[in-house]
Amino acid sequence: MDLDSVAGTVLIGALALALIGSLTYAVAGSRAAFLLGVREEAPWWFRRAGARTQGLVVAYAGAAVAVGALASLGVSAVLDDARTLSWTAGWVSAVLVVAATMNRFGPLVVKVASDGRGTWDEPEEADFVEPDDALDDVDVRAAREAALAGDWRPAAHLLAATTDHDARYRRVSVLANAALWRSSWLDAWLRDDPRDQHALAVRAQLAVGRAWEIRGGEWTPKSPDRFLDALADAEGCAREAIAVTPSDPSPHVSLLTAARGQQVDRDEFDRRLAGLLAVAPDHLEGHEAALQYKAAKWFGSADEMFAFAREASARATPGTALALLVVVAHVEHVLMLTSRSPKLANKHAENPATRAEIAAAEARWRGPDGPSPVGRSRAHNLLAFAWWLAEDADAAREHLAHTREHLSSWPWEYADEPTTVHAQVQAWARARTGPTADGAAHSVGKGSGAR
Repeated sequence: MDLDSVAGTVLIGALALALIGSLTYAVAGSRAAFLLGVREEAPWWFRRAGARTQGLVVAYAGAAVAVGALASLGVSAVLDDARTLSWTAGWVSAVLVVAATMNRFGPLVVKVASDGRGTWDEPEEADFVEPDDALDDVDVRAAREAALAGDWRPAAHLLAATTDHDARYRRVSVLANAALWRSSWLDAWLRDDPRDQHALAVRAQLAVGRAWEIRGGEWTPKSPDRFLDALADAEGCAREAIAVTPSDPSPHVSLLTAARGQQVDRDEFDRRLAGLLAVAPDHLEGHEAALQYKAAKWFGSADEMFAFAREASARATPGTALALLVVVAHVEHVLMLTSRSPKLANKHAENPATRAEIAAAEARWRGPDGPSPVGRSRAHNLLAFAWWLAEDADAAREHLAHTREHLSSWPWEYADEPTTVHAQVQAWARARTGPTADGAAHSVGKGSGAR
């Protein structure tokens, strides 16, 4: 074997490349990663996942070229004056190595690059679902359709007949979101009866939604002055609705949601929260709004957020979605950690203690007689997302089967565009649990986390 030949030089260089790539892969995944300049707060290329991926690809390329060089040297050693044939054998051998191993190497690269939350498999057409926050509530879907066609009366009748506080707020929110696109029907409703409690509740939530549209999804508002003016208007609408019907919790939740955007002090926030709890002590989305205020990204801390969430989850009636508030806290905490260190975020999400707490909350939500229909589809979306973060495809599988039918924007929007993220998570779970799984992945970004 002539190592002084061109093929020999290529072989030596390829082996050196494979060695360098292998060492980079190994060191980047160890405590010595800092020697390579790896920092978790850096761009992906300079984080652990990026460095390991680069090392893996370089090692693979070096190994493939080395095999080709060996084949070329082998032909040259057997046949004299077969330069063309030896180079052909080399290239063909390298290509055959890639063709034979890509089905295994490709998924490995995706797994390393995404810290385990990726899949080589493409989503199926059925995995792409358009989010609709009406979810499985056919009544509010019908009322929304009528409202957008100009008839507000079905919405008025529906809200008047809705006695469950959580179901009422969700319906108010769906109708308010519809009014973001076309509000003439709500204007007509208020002209017909300016003090209608249901119309006032929708108007208050609409005002909050308009304020958040002005704010945008980034960490800082696009137009702070306009945002604060819109929130002041939302507060006025909410207080008017409360004055007309003090027992309706929906405008209290709108007031709580506005609180963090207004950056109210703790005393004012506590007064708003107390007002809600006085009329609806177990209100799900009211607690979620309060949890946001108590989160580290707003005006609290991780400890305060988890203490609040754990207390509420523990006292929640079995079978109700409030039992999952601690799961919301874990999702929020992972998002906060992701903005600082993806490695720490993954460590928290995949921690056995985190998984155990999510599982316990899920068991309480299921209750002795199954989960309540109120908030059930939304809970499936939350749990599917949380189990994806926790890297437990088996636990996510059942929930992903439901999200194929009813997909909400939240919490998928935290990672990226909901339809795309959800499709990737479905493919991820299917790859992890076999062909019968209805189950995908993507690295979590800020998305709408600023909200």
